[in-house]
Formats: sequence, structure tokens, C-alpha cells
Amino acid sequence: MNRQTLIDQSPELPKLKAMKLLQEGHVKKRLFSGGVLSAVISDGKDYRQKIQLEGEEILHYSCTCHAETLCPHVLALLLQKDLPGKEVPLPKTPKASLKSSKSSLKEILEGAEKEELIAFILSLRSYYKDIPVIIRKSFISTTDEEHLQNTRDELLSAYSALKTRSPRESFVKYFNLLLSTHEDARQAVKERNYLRGVLLYLLLFEMVSLPHKGYDQLLFNAHYLKIYEEALIPLAEKKYTARESQLLFRELRRICQNLKDLSEVTTLLRIMKSYITTETDFDHFYETLLLVYEEEGLLPHDRNNLLFLEYELLMMIGKAEEALELRRENPQVTDFRFMEAESLLGRGKLHEALLIVREGVERSGKNWDELIRWLTLEAGIRKLLQDQESYIAASRRLLQLGEYKAYADLKRSISPHDWPGVYERLIMDEELQKNTKGIYKRILLEEKDKRRLLEFLEDNPELIVEHYAFLNPEYGQEAAKLLSAHIESRAQHLTGRKDYEHIADLVEKLYVYGQEKLANELILTLVMRNKSKKLLHSALLQLKDRYAQSSTYIPE
Repeated sequence: MNRQTLIDQSPELPKLKAMKLLQEGHVKKRLFSGGVLSAVISDGKDYRQKIQLEGEEILHYSCTCHAETLCPHVLALLLQKDLPGKEVPLPKTPKASLKSSKSSLKEILEGAEKEELIAFILSLRSYYKDIPVIIRKSFISTTDEEHLQNTRDELLSAYSALKTRSPRESFVKYFNLLLSTHEDARQAVKERNYLRGVLLYLLLFEMVSLPHKGYDQLLFNAHYLKIYEEALIPLAEKKYTARESQLLFRELRRICQNLKDLSEVTTLLRIMKSYITTETDFDHFYETLLLVYEEEGLLPHDRNNLLFLEYELLMMIGKAEEALELRRENPQVTDFRFMEAESLLGRGKLHEALLIVREGVERSGKNWDELIRWLTLEAGIRKLLQDQESYIAASRRLLQLGEYKAYADLKRSISPHDWPGVYERLIMDEELQKNTKGIYKRILLEEKDKRRLLEFLEDNPELIVEHYAFLNPEYGQEAAKLLSAHIESRAQHLTGRKDYEHIADLVEKLYVYGQEKLANELILTLVMRNKSKKLLHSALLQLKDRYAQSSTYIPE
């Protein structure tokens, strides 16, 4: 595109900002070579620009600010008078300019022509899609803090009313209040009020980390704790002002001081590390980290996690020597040992790495996350050493922990000639047959092992609907009997029209796969057992008539 055309078509606000960057001397390290103009512009931080020129034609341009439209940084280079090629006159200042400090905003806007004013407003909207967010960030009030405090008081009041043997209503009220707060957080994020969203998610994280009062609350907390963690992670990518960051890290510190379950605090600290953007954020976070580390009730595992987090912080600010010293002083930290094993592996010292890995496996105990990580590394090393038996053993342990990826890696690594024997050994493993995370059934389906799948479904009949079609035709009779039994069991808890329709759909599967006699007997049984449910009778008998031999209906 022509250079002047590109300038003329750009919105007014980027032009104003570009001119300001030029006037204040923010353009640095300008270089023109091989038809490419490059520069560095300081705008809060340094951004690098590249413009490929051919006379007055712009062939390509880029900037590390990654703006979706032509950014002020590239535009500032295009507006420079001594740019290679002809001089480019600076664009005319629009009448609706905000540069004038002598006139009030009202006078400027009143003096602008209607068409020009509309164009100016549209340029703002097109360039800044988040104008409402920018305004809210610029003129932040105490609304978010007040809303957070009121919500916290309400939740704590409901939590205090809970007792282990309190009526069910108190649990329902408390849980509904948590769910309502969760919905408020989701709505805040949807409206791009990211500050309020994060504050509410932090509050929810705190509430479900409090000591539980009863089994129902334990189940609720365990489930939603993961949800709130996952919600906080993407919000770290949003931009927050200095005032907003101060609120976030102040709230983090308060939570860390109040919570007694410090294992949850260490998880929260790891998530909130991603919110650090300034030196002030770093200082606030580091102080909170040390505060938690000095707590007496901190378990050794959590203390090790915090040491590794401190190591990451030191590396983040370029203090590599201090980080390495911390690592040398605390060799027992799992993450440090894992890094050492990976380093040895990278240098080809497989046996030395394996010694550390075996130690890590033994020390993991019942910590599944650590055990899976160490076993995955061990399987990789055994594979490199071409120790097939040990590789299979490590993979089998991973499968027992529900890691399907270990099965896929193992099958790719074992020759087709040896695989049937390896598969038989794996599938006969009693721990694997416990179907941890559904992995046993998943492997059977991948191997198309219908015989074993049928045996598995006999112990888990509720899954027959999902796999009935797969078992036909080899095990049509056996699968049909399982499905029939499941339908009879399901029919004992019918509550309305949707349940009746669902039962009819299941019975129809028997007709479709040629089990007409069994289907007819099942319909008769269901009708006799549910004499008062006329809608069910109607649905089942219509189905029976449709598939009757005298019907013109042709089964699929």
C-alpha cells in the first residue's frame, strides 16, 4: 500500500499518539538497510518496528506490540520527515482534537463539525475496543472493594452457621450463595471487569479452602476448588493497573494469613505468580511467599514447593547466582532433583539420571502427581537404554495410575510381532483392571477386544448403552440381555415423559439389532410392572406395533 494512503486511512487517535511519540523523542535506534527500516520506540517499554519499503510503497510492517490495527509506533516512523523517500507532510489536526489545553473539552466538541465529530468517535471505537474497560481503570472507585467486602461478610456468616449436624437447609443456603458468587465472578469477566472477577474468584478459593463441616461440604469444596484454580489462570493474561495490582496482592496476602490449610495456599501462590508485572508486584508477592514459608504448620512437601517457587522468582529477575545457591542449599527439593535428572539426561548420562529418578519414585509415596512425573521420566530413560522389560514395567505402573499416554507410547515402541504378548500381560494386571480413570475400558476399545469388554460390562451394566452397537454382531445375544437387564433396572425409577421416551429409545435398540422377541417380552414386562403409567404404555405399545411383522416398517 502507498505510504500516504496508509497514513490517511489510519484513525485520528493513533496519529495523535504517533505525533506525540515523535515530538517527545521516543524514537531510538533507527536504521535503514536493504530496504527495511527498523527502529525502537519507548512507550512504557521498548517496542521494535520493521517496515519494508520500496519507494513510497509499504510492502510489509510489524511491531512487537502486536496491535490488531496499524499501531502508533509504526505510524510514528511513517510520519518522520527524514524517512527514506519523499517527505511526508504531517496530517492536519482535526477540529475535534484533544491537544488544546486552552479550551475546555465542551468547547472543542461544540466547535467540531458533525461529520468530523462522528468520524473521530468512530476512530476511538475502532482503535480501542475496550474503551469501557479503559475508563473504568482510569477512574477506579471503591465499588469493587465494597462489593467484595459485602460478599465476604455474607459468605462468612453463612459458613459460621454451618454445623456438622445442622439441618440440610443450612448447607443448601451456603452452597447456593457460593454458586451465586461464582456466577457474579463469571459475569464480571464477561463484562471485562477483570479486577472484580479475580477478586471474587480469590474469595471463592478462600471459602472452599476453609475447614469443611460435613461430608457434603467436603465433596463440594474438592470439586469447586479446581474450578476456581482454572478460572484464575487465564485471567493472569489480562492487563491490570498499578492500583488494581495492589488490590490483588493485598487480597492474596490476607488470604495467606487467614487460611489454615497451607497446602492450598502454596497452590494459590503458584497461580498468582503469573499476575506479577511490575517490581512492586514482585515485592508484594515475595513478602507474602516468605510469610507463608515461616508458618509453623507448613508441611515439608509444601515447604519444598515454596523453595522452588522462590527459585523461579530469583531466576525471573535475573539473579541466577542466588537461585543456584538456593538450589545447592536445598538438594532435597523434588523439583530441584527433577531438574538435575533432566540435566543429566540432556548430557547423555542416562545411568546417573536413572539413579536420581529411582530415588524420586521411591520418595513420591502416595503423591500421584510426583509419582507420575518420575515414572514418565523413568520410562523415557528405559526406552533410550533399550531395556524393554523395565520400560514395560514403568509403563504398566503409569497405566495403573490412569495415564493413557503411557499405553500409546508403549504400543508405538513395541514391535507388532511382540505387541500381542505385551498386551496380554498388561490387560491381565489386576491393578489396571480396576479401571482407574477409565483406562482399562479405553484400552479394550482401542484394541477392539470385544470379549473382555463384554466381561467388563457384565460388572458395569450401566455402560452397556454406550457400547451396545460396538459389541454387535459378535456378541449380539449377550449384549442384548445386558441391555434388557439395564432397561428393567432403569425403569424402576421413572418420573415423567422424558423418562418414558428414554426407555422407549432403549427398547428400540433391541428391535433395530434384530432382537424382536426379547424386545416384545421386555415391553410386556414393563407394562405389567407399571400399570398406572398410561403414557409409558402408549409409547411402548406404539413402538411394538411399528416393528410388528405385519408392519410395512423396514428396520435399518
